[in-house]
Amino acid sequence: MAGRFRIALHLITWRGEQHEDPERCYRVAAECGYDGVEGVRAENCEDLVEKAALAGRFGLRIVNVVGPDAGARVLYNCALGNQAVEVGSARKADYGGRDMAPQDFARAAHDLEPLIELAVGLGMAPFHHAHRGTVIETGEDADAMLRAAPKLMLLLDTGHLLCCGADPIAVLRRHPGRIGHVHLKDFWAHDPATWDNWSSTWGEEGEFQELGRGNFGFDVGEFMHELDRSGYQGWVSIEQDTSRRAPELSAKANRDLLRALGY
Repeated sequence: MAGRFRIALHLITWRGEQHEDPERCYRVAAECGYDGVEGVRAENCEDLVEKAALAGRFGLRIVNVVGPDAGARVLYNCALGNQAVEVGSARKADYGGRDMAPQDFARAAHDLEPLIELAVGLGMAPFHHAHRGTVIETGEDADAMLRAAPKLMLLLDTGHLLCCGADPIAVLRRHPGRIGHVHLKDFWAHDPATWDNWSSTWGEEGEFQELGRGNFGFDVGEFMHELDRSGYQGWVSIEQDTSRRAPELSAKANRDLLRALGY
């Protein structure tokens, strides 16, 4: 495999089936050539062990597992041997709204500090999702939040950055040493020129798409090359939030595209 990172399949595409029949989803991930899975929820320690063992039967690691609360999530990922973990999801609605000021980012950083310190104390990289509605929607948001929280890393989600008007490659180049995790996906809009994250209708005017099927100029190969050049050594999760065909077909198409690019 080219690069210093491993490829995971985010199971969100299964819209809940991953919790009802994880074995089927893990089997698809393994057959498509993924190294791990994300989007797994563990209700308690026993559930975590059972799901980790099941994933292991298919040669898979569970990445960024979700626990019953934010603190448990950090501890569960530590128990799995993961080197990075998501530490909450601060939303703009709670921190000044759409046009956040520096003090709003500082307040969000302060509220995340206990989880950040818990993760750092366990030798893990704490990261925050770049996601619609959170305090990190754009490149400028990422700049401000990472400045406000020096120990925080970024979950660089290419699809969410694209739909919020940001260039994922530019964000990566500005913060090459602050990437804690990656969600890789594309974005398509009926009319890219008029798409607006705040006012356009999601699902009708725009939606996440399989890699290479977006129309916002996202070059997957260039992004992966830049990620490799940055020295990143973590996980890249292919996250297809919704699909217009069977989840396993999207999972295979996305993995095949990355493999064709040398990853």
